[in-house]
Amino acid sequence: MSEVSIEKVVTEINGFRQRLAMLKEEYSRANRAMADKMAQLGETLTRRVRDLRDQVTNAPQNLLGLESRFMSGDIPEQEYKSTREEYRNQLQTNLRSIDEIRSLLMVMSQLEMRPGAGTGSSGVGMAPRPLPTE
Repeated sequence: MSEVSIEKVVTEINGFRQRLAMLKEEYSRANRAMADKMAQLGETLTRRVRDLRDQVTNAPQNLLGLESRFMSGDIPEQEYKSTREEYRNQLQTNLRSIDEIRSLLMVMSQLEMRPGAGTGSSGVGMAPRPLPTE
């Protein structure tokens, strides 16, 4: 091979090395950004689970209190019916929220299982977040 050919090959190899280094850095930045977004999603999910848990925990007590107040004559029938309808609507909203949370958990699980999410070359990753049990 002539020296011109060798220099040309060396120049191309160096160009590929630079491009590879830039791609690795870009990948690391994207991986860090995704880890940040996953952390935000985890925090949002945790807040939603806590709010939902509080609402679901209070629903039976609220219904029992409403039934008790109605049976004792403390509230008129129209107020009883409208309040009961509100509670029913809230329970339906809670069921939809449970489905949304389930979907978010599946998405997070898939993202955490993707290659490079937990053990990328940059060391950026996320451990699975436990759900609140308070």
